[in-house]
Amino acid sequence: MRKVRRKTGGISFLTAMICICCVVVGILCITRYANIHRQKERLMAENRSLVAQSEALSERLKQIRAQEEFGKDDSYIESVARSQLDMVYPGEIIFRVSGDKYN
Repeated sequence: MRKVRRKTGGISFLTAMICICCVVVGILCITRYANIHRQKERLMAENRSLVAQSEALSERLKQIRAQEEFGKDDSYIESVARSQLDMVYPGEIIFRVSGDKYN
């Protein structure tokens, strides 16, 4: 006669494999979430940097446009010609004063 084995209260192989699969899937989900969170933080920091850079470039563009408008003005052209190029109108006399002190 054959002996019939009865279960002694342990878990079956199928139950053990299901538990192991659940643990592995849980670990994979947690690591994936951590990677996504790190990527989100990196992208947010990059976004803040790009926004700051964009604001700086917008301010620079405003300055360039203002300077461009100022450069179209005849008074600006005249001031540059007088100060940097030492130009004068015909008939004007220039007096240069040196910085030497009298003894």
